[in-house]
Amino acid sequence: MTTAPAHLLIGHRGAAGVAPENTVAAFEVARSSGAQFFELDVQLSADGVPFAFHDPTPARTTNAAEVFPGRENDPVTSFTWAELQRLDTGSSFSGAFRGERIPHFDDAAEVARDAIGVFIEIKSPVTSPGIEHIIVGRLRSDPRWQRLVRDGRIEVLGFDAASNQRFAVLAPEVPLQQLVYRVPDAETLARISTYAGQVGSNHRWLNGAAVDRVRAAGLGMSVYTVNAERNFNRMVALGVDRITTDFPVEFSRKHPATVGHAVAVR
Repeated sequence: MTTAPAHLLIGHRGAAGVAPENTVAAFEVARSSGAQFFELDVQLSADGVPFAFHDPTPARTTNAAEVFPGRENDPVTSFTWAELQRLDTGSSFSGAFRGERIPHFDDAAEVARDAIGVFIEIKSPVTSPGIEHIIVGRLRSDPRWQRLVRDGRIEVLGFDAASNQRFAVLAPEVPLQQLVYRVPDAETLARISTYAGQVGSNHRWLNGAAVDRVRAAGLGMSVYTVNAERNFNRMVALGVDRITTDFPVEFSRKHPATVGHAVAVR
């Protein structure tokens, strides 16, 4: 098995272990953590605005039950951008983050600037139709995103293979990662290699044979979401390329010689 030359560290949903997930506060923690990238989930509002949010509904992480009684379990994509901006997405994590708002997609680029790269997960293309076109539009029209793309500090990822393939056609210059729960068979990996450069798997079921299959297909190996020291060490031993964690500050501090060897994803 060939060991990857670097282990890049990615802050999951910013730094979801220490700040409210998918918020500017979490992105800022990741930026100063020593990680090379932070990841965010992107969906579209009812009026077509791209925003950072993970769940299919606002119930778990916002005060939607108070602000919009009876709508807290509605699809988050059924809310307009103006409605989403009325929600507090920090208090459910900690009172210290009271008043934290759902970020616009472009807020991630503003936080990243020259300090860190961004992994963009297209969260729910079925409930956000046209999201691939909108993200490509932002990457090509906003100078902040343009610079991140040019510097090789952007990667798009998702579980939906059809969405990833659409994105690959629209923006072949942007690196792509196919997310999976487990590393698939060689035939499936060969198909993935036609449009993506990386496979991202749940770390729990990863072993040397799976990593070897990924390498044989000419793909890079990424893992999510690694929060325990023993699992981090196991992933390093397996030679994965990227490690996503809720605690980028902790792992960057504990393993300065292991992570951070490179920045660009190309």
